[in-house]
Amino acid sequence: MNTADTRTVTLSYTRAILSALGQLNLTLPDAAQDLLAAINEEERVPMQVQEEIWLAVQEAHPDPLLGVRLGQAMQGSQMGLVGYLLMTQKNLGAAIDQLLVYHPLLGEGGQFELRRSSYYVDVCYHPNYLRCARLRVETVLSTLLSQSRAMTGKEFQPQSVQFAYPTPSLAVQQQYQQVLQAPVQFNAEVSGIRLRSQDLEIPLVAADRQVMARLKPEADALLKALTSKSLQLRVAHLLQQEPQLSREQVAARLCISPRHLGRKLLEEDASFRAIQDEVRSHYACQWLREGQKTNVDIAAALGYCDESAFGKAFRRWTGLSPKNFKAQE
Repeated sequence: MNTADTRTVTLSYTRAILSALGQLNLTLPDAAQDLLAAINEEERVPMQVQEEIWLAVQEAHPDPLLGVRLGQAMQGSQMGLVGYLLMTQKNLGAAIDQLLVYHPLLGEGGQFELRRSSYYVDVCYHPNYLRCARLRVETVLSTLLSQSRAMTGKEFQPQSVQFAYPTPSLAVQQQYQQVLQAPVQFNAEVSGIRLRSQDLEIPLVAADRQVMARLKPEADALLKALTSKSLQLRVAHLLQQEPQLSREQVAARLCISPRHLGRKLLEEDASFRAIQDEVRSHYACQWLREGQKTNVDIAAALGYCDESAFGKAFRRWTGLSPKNFKAQE
């Protein structure tokens, strides 16, 4: 695959991470300092540069709770335009609604989703990255929790914070709960924060309709410029991180309907099936060459129901069966 990664992160979020390190009396690694010094003040940070900064931070500070500590140390005022737009909403529900729309302005590394049930509302976060994933996801959710408390004058308390990662030891679980001051659940289906439906009505202490009205047009313009990038690139990036995703799941991550996704891709002379085939064939060939996954494992990782379905797809891509492909390598 030669699809260039055009995703970016706002410089204010990058600096907020580094400022949080200082708040925790943790040194900024030299590698991260060099990367930060090379960033143009007027530009967003390329995702690849952001990931190198995360790698340097993770290697320098291998604390399993680093992500949640960083999130608790961040300030809403460091989040730039998006931070102020959220703070000036009338209540927590309105702030979450704005987060769902404008989060790409902070960073294009993942998507937020709101899931409602009879008793609870889950604010879910889907990362579109693999490097330092746990550290980054925990930083995002810890920041969201900290800012929700700050915006509501500490009136908001979550029902639980959920992480889609293996359960650590009991001692480490207790540390998570102490830092986050909330129940923590591991092995969740998706990482996120659970709250009660009535929590959405909690008023925000800095609510200001006039300020919010002035900020929104600027945010809309920035978002329009940011999302004007090729949709097929965005779809490819999602599938590169999670090749098993279906058309419906990708559309949900992009906050559009599957039908709208198909229409917009058609306008770019592309199709979901073609992009999906390119990504899956790339990974299938790579994994067959490495020889560390069985055909059953590869089928599951690519979203096929069984080995036979994967075999048929692989022959369509390459003209060879997986067995014959491996024999030629």
